[in-house]
Amino acid sequence: MVKKKQKALKKKAFQKKALKITGMVLFVLFITAALVVNAFLLKKVSGLKQELEQAREAQAVLQSQISELSETSAEPDRKPETEGNGETTGKEPAGEETTGEETTGETESKASWKIDTAKAGSLVSKTQLANVKTADCFKSYAIKGEVLKRINGKSYVENPDISLSQLRYLKVLHYNFSHKVQVGELIVNAELAKDYLEIFEELYENQYEIQSMYLIDDFWTGEGQSSDHDSMQANNTSAFCYRTITGGGALSNHALGRAIDINPQQNPYVTYANGTPTWYNDNADDYIDRNKKQDHMISHEDICYQIFTAHGFTWGGDWDDPKDYQHFEK
Repeated sequence: MVKKKQKALKKKAFQKKALKITGMVLFVLFITAALVVNAFLLKKVSGLKQELEQAREAQAVLQSQISELSETSAEPDRKPETEGNGETTGKEPAGEETTGEETTGETESKASWKIDTAKAGSLVSKTQLANVKTADCFKSYAIKGEVLKRINGKSYVENPDISLSQLRYLKVLHYNFSHKVQVGELIVNAELAKDYLEIFEELYENQYEIQSMYLIDDFWTGEGQSSDHDSMQANNTSAFCYRTITGGGALSNHALGRAIDINPQQNPYVTYANGTPTWYNDNADDYIDRNKKQDHMISHEDICYQIFTAHGFTWGGDWDDPKDYQHFEK
């Protein structure tokens, strides 16, 4: 009887153990199946992603081709002459002044690109300029609106020497030091606006490189002299700023919009005491020795010197002391 009972207990234990092993096997089989299905799905998703990426690339190529076809069929822009009230009066002769205002929109497509709406410092491609006349990229504007807000109380203050009506805001194209076409801006005396536009168009046609051309107000520190220093430290080309001359109390020709500083890092302002040079911008250390003839250094052989002097400007590099190699005035 006892043996019979022990045999039944052993059988029951064996069945329980077998059931447990069967459960473990089924669990392993389930996990293995899940991993196989997961791997299959991952592979499928990866393939779908690749197909989607290829479809997107194909769509981008198609959109680019459509855009090129649209631009090719677009007619060239015509630049209207504007009156003070903003009404169109017909085609504007090259170089004439308009009364449009500067805006800060980004550079637009080839079919619609205009200097009027291009932001200073923005790059312009050959494609964007394909249907634009070169002369239409060098323009003069009365100072008002956003430009006036930028300069009022900074480079321009109420004064007895020059009024806003005697100044003009210019937008031009130039090549930067990477030899990319870039939008530049200046404020100059209205009497010299035509000279400046012609000069910068000639410099552009000769692919002359100027690092940047922003209003000095973009470097404003609170007063003219230190703002001029910061502009030069950034190697920025600028013209108008109502301030006194460097190192003295007399009014500068910059204050009248009759002077400009070109690439000041490579063409520094240098004073001499007993033949020892002193300069104000530490970025100009490598350009004090004018016999080195480095890139962007202005000399009598430089096209920049030749174009400015041909328009009646004098060069600060011809002064005895100081030597202002960046400076042209008229």
